Amino acid sequence: MSNPDKSIDIYERLAAAQEALPHGFPRTKSGVEIKLIKMAFSPEEVALAGQLTRFPETAAEIAKRVGLDEADVTVLLESLIPRRLIRLDSPGHALPGVTLQVEGERKYRLGPFLVGWYEANMRLLGKEFAELFEQYVIEGGGERILSPRPGVLGVVPVRGSLKPELMKTMEPHLDIDAHFKRHERFVVLPCVCKREQELLHGHSCDLPVKRCGFVGVPPQTPLSENVLDREEALKLFGELEQIGHVHLAVYGFVMEAETPQFVGTCNCCGCCCGVIHGQKISGVSEGAQRSNYRAVIDPEECISCGACIERCPVDAIAEDENGKSKVERAKCIGCGVCVIGCPTDAIELAPVSAEEWFHTPSSMAEWEEMRLKYLAAEK
Repeated sequence: MSNPDKSIDIYERLAAAQEALPHGFPRTKSGVEIKLIKMAFSPEEVALAGQLTRFPETAAEIAKRVGLDEADVTVLLESLIPRRLIRLDSPGHALPGVTLQVEGERKYRLGPFLVGWYEANMRLLGKEFAELFEQYVIEGGGERILSPRPGVLGVVPVRGSLKPELMKTMEPHLDIDAHFKRHERFVVLPCVCKREQELLHGHSCDLPVKRCGFVGVPPQTPLSENVLDREEALKLFGELEQIGHVHLAVYGFVMEAETPQFVGTCNCCGCCCGVIHGQKISGVSEGAQRSNYRAVIDPEECISCGACIERCPVDAIAEDENGKSKVERAKCIGCGVCVIGCPTDAIELAPVSAEEWFHTPSSMAEWEEMRLKYLAAEK
């Protein structure tokens, strides 16, 4: 399969198609985004993918429109799903070890860069890809992807950080325990962001590398290094929370969830996480979509131990003039990591005001429309 129109730059076309997605793939002066595409995909793959949009089509419709054989188009589209340049018209994401079942005729759409084919290729490619990504974020790519609201990932407060009365009114996509009750087995993967830092610097932080996913899979899925039973998954998940990881979750309408619910999460540290660390190196004010809660410290109960300052992944807590810990509310993402690490229970998560409350989208379509509306208002 080749590009019949030699006048078209297939790489520029795919970059433009990616930039048009609500997730974003902004262009840079250096054109580093083109280098990322060339490293990740073959010319044949680029030529086809660049002709897709966020609107789903069947293989027959795509083949007819681009003037290629349907069987060849189908094979190529299917091969790009695991690398997430192509998505099926399903609420789910493709993950290693997870095979999505889509009822009816299969329809395909263009997948985003982040969260999307960046993560898939970071698992496969080496130092040069990591260096190009870091350059891309610094040159402005991070701002356009991370800053628009809603964020590409949302903060879910860690278990134990919300008071019982708040738990009763908690949004379904925050209910971690319900997720673990729904499934018997879970896919848990090595963190691609830690891999990036190791490739760039030869090392990463000392926190665990096996920490992302926790996506429920069918009970008949064979147990393996990356497929854990409920007991093992819960044990690891709890350990990650106690260490101080932030839950940056995919929204509750993905992974074929019938209703908004917690379906899995990246468990992130402030030093490696592509979203949290990317926010810092790109200098943007927001990265992950904050939860609807903010940390509040009671100075009377604070013993100035500094545990919350050390645990906060976004540097939102510092000492005040009296040596007590104080939250800079504008920076707080409402993760609750400080709450469960406080030895005197001096910290709690308090709900934001009705005006600040973030309405969590109930579908991918709603998320995209919210994002496009935000971007239009920014122009």
